[in-house]
Amino acid sequence: MSEQVQSIVEAVRSLDATQRRELTAALAAIELPESDASDSRKQLVDSIRGKYRHIPTSSESFMSRKMEETVQESRL
Repeated sequence: MSEQVQSIVEAVRSLDATQRRELTAALAAIELPESDASDSRKQLVDSIRGKYRHIPTSSESFMSRKMEETVQESRL
């Protein structure tokens, strides 16, 4: 962490809850450049893909499996 960011973090620690909420709102209002936002989104999508790689994404496939489960449960 850079010295500048570290000094900001230390200053934020001294804020009360109301001031922290105001700071959070102000930071959220700052727009990221398009490339940073898209890079961040790409990283998020890539991490989710890896985590849920084994799960089929098709809704038709999901409904088919659920129908099979329902049929099997009704037989019991």
